[in-house]
Amino acid sequence: RVTYKKIIHSYSNVLQLMNKYPQFTFTMSQPPLYFHIREKQPDLAARIEEKVKGGQWEFTGALEVEADTQIPVGEGLIRCILYGQERIKAIRGSVSDTVWIPDVFGYSQCLPQIFYLAEIPNFFTTKILWSTITKFPHNSFVWTGPDGESEVLAHLGVAGYSGKVSLKEVIIGGRNYKQADVHNEVLCPSGYGDGGGGPSEDQIERSLRLQTSFAGDLSPACKWGTSDSFFKRLASVKDELPIYRGELFLEYHRAVHTTQSDFKKNLRNCERALQTREAMRVISANYTPLNMRENWERYLFALFHDATPGSSIHSVYKELNAELTLLAERQFQSAFDEWPRQSEENTVTIVNPLAWKRHGIVEIPEELYSKDNSGQYLCATSEEAFYPIQVVCGRAYSCIKMQGLTATPFITNHSKRPKLSLPRNSMTATPTSLGNGIVHAEFDPYGQVKTISIRGKPLLISKHDTASFTLHRDHPEAFDAWDMDHHIVWMKQDAISSPVSLQVIANGPVLAMLQSMPISIGENGSTLVIQYSLHSQQHCLSVKCIVDWKECHKALRFQIPTSYCGDVARFGGPFNFVDRAQTPSRQKEEAQWEVPASRWASILDGSLTDGLSIVTESKYGFRAKQGILSLTLLRSPTVPDPKADQGSHTIEFAIARHQNMFCNTADNVPTAAMADELFTPFVVLPSQSCKAVTVPPITFATLGSVVPSWVLPSYSTTSFCVRLHETAGAASNIAFSVRSNACVQTINFNEKVLSVLERASRRDGENYYEMEVSAYKIVTLRILFDSINE
Repeated sequence: RVTYKKIIHSYSNVLQLMNKYPQFTFTMSQPPLYFHIREKQPDLAARIEEKVKGGQWEFTGALEVEADTQIPVGEGLIRCILYGQERIKAIRGSVSDTVWIPDVFGYSQCLPQIFYLAEIPNFFTTKILWSTITKFPHNSFVWTGPDGESEVLAHLGVAGYSGKVSLKEVIIGGRNYKQADVHNEVLCPSGYGDGGGGPSEDQIERSLRLQTSFAGDLSPACKWGTSDSFFKRLASVKDELPIYRGELFLEYHRAVHTTQSDFKKNLRNCERALQTREAMRVISANYTPLNMRENWERYLFALFHDATPGSSIHSVYKELNAELTLLAERQFQSAFDEWPRQSEENTVTIVNPLAWKRHGIVEIPEELYSKDNSGQYLCATSEEAFYPIQVVCGRAYSCIKMQGLTATPFITNHSKRPKLSLPRNSMTATPTSLGNGIVHAEFDPYGQVKTISIRGKPLLISKHDTASFTLHRDHPEAFDAWDMDHHIVWMKQDAISSPVSLQVIANGPVLAMLQSMPISIGENGSTLVIQYSLHSQQHCLSVKCIVDWKECHKALRFQIPTSYCGDVARFGGPFNFVDRAQTPSRQKEEAQWEVPASRWASILDGSLTDGLSIVTESKYGFRAKQGILSLTLLRSPTVPDPKADQGSHTIEFAIARHQNMFCNTADNVPTAAMADELFTPFVVLPSQSCKAVTVPPITFATLGSVVPSWVLPSYSTTSFCVRLHETAGAASNIAFSVRSNACVQTINFNEKVLSVLERASRRDGENYYEMEVSAYKIVTLRILFDSINE
């Protein structure tokens, strides 16, 4: 509401100035702002449209909102472009050639490839100017993706994004432009921001006086113009510009990856729900383009770069948390409503919405099991596969194995000695250890992880220290919700100072679980409950923290000291990953005392193939230095939201061995896929009349280091798409099969065909395909069938 009051004020002011100064131009981004004006102030919108048609008002930006680029999943960023471009085209008659995100707190290295695959050639920002320790070396440059093919023409403004059009500003801007030797222009967004009304009359008057340089080269000439025209001129010297590869890391605002924990969890739940709904549509063979505009646009609105980072006022999160929760619930309900029905009694259909075969825990509906019978099994009727059922705290669970993108019917079976479908691993739980035959973990007297072995090989946790929860003084010099100052590294104490007794909660054929009583932490009555668990086929140790958080200007972290001493640690991104130095040597490396990661990070040995990983449900702030891997769990800033993060939180993560590849023989998945595997549950359809789908629409026989990130109906044809990305930094071969009447294409994000795959073989009514996916590559497969083939 406040935003819309601001834009009406600003845009009314701009229109008035345009009528008085015809040479004055204005650049606008973010389509939701315009469409709200068209709904609430149609006369004002009509006047804006006239100026857009006349070229005085530029509508650009490419994105639905100026989104955070490090916390959202990759598909969220893609849809932010696709929906944004669609609405920009509806207003100006063409899509935008420029991604306009001046005020975002760091830029993932996968962005050039995303922009390239969305056919956007230009990128503008200014925020990297805020870095406080090392200065970015370029203003105009070619930003290349790690895949080696994608690139975008980038310009980093020299004067911020709220210029005053002063003589001093113009002179400094000209002097500071690092590419002045090959290009004689800089782009200077000017006006009063944050609802201040935009450019003012006195700024325009000054610009008129600065149209001609004077005193020799002392004052560069100024004129109003559009970003599109600026980039067209910059493109003429593209071959002479420096090339930069890698992330644009902002050495500032390091706390935004953690602040407003509940919101980030709700945002992630919403992403998971959207992912599941679209995958279930494909699994059910309903390839009709799905109208998800309303659902996606509300999620995308929450990606705004002061909402997702946690730097907005309290009322924003009060409303957005409720909206995201409802949106996620609606996706699951819609997926169920859209699911085909059949008449088969006494069964329940369970769906695996991910594209690979996996083990996982499923909660059994009450109507399908007897609380008084301990010898029960869940039976997959299509395979005669049997899985034990275990009741824990009054709720029944089973660990099942499912093919990717299938919906399997299950019943309960009371046979005492069925042939089990999974190895019966030896589950053990004592107050100081957990094991399942694959993972063995031991805990010290303070309830902290002391050792972990996976398949008999220990993770290299330091022999001189254990994993621990730590409390840190977190009172930044400025920007309370945004910043985490360097002193947080050493101003810390152990959160747990007294011995902790872990109690055995479960020890059965499905689950082994330990849990502590509430542990007092901090100074204001905060408490922490720690739960460790393993299911029978799990390759990592699950950790759940239930925190009643009452601290002020404190941060809670979990850290693991290791003996992995490679040069780098690896951090997940919206797509792919980024390697950052874990050995402090220069100021640049030391400046990364808190860094973003999309739900996983690994500290590695020198081979980059072995290490220890932390995989999270919805946590994004990490630190990895000198063998110690840390995850920031909670903060407690008071500005601009005095209630930020206060209250109860359930935080889930896992400790695992770093894995680069899918390994079918050991049922291992890459660390980059583990965040989805661990925290994307099987879907139990709440009706006994739901149709089973035991043949998947696509079956991956080999994936290597390529992870399927999203399965969706095509939005341009009656077909479906699979989004994949390479996650180890090396070319990898994949092999898959689809129905024999299928045509398989690779496409870009706008669904333009890039190639048509030739089948490798045909057998059993299926076409088999093989392809190489280059290092870091993002690939979209589109599968069409003869009846709908274009």
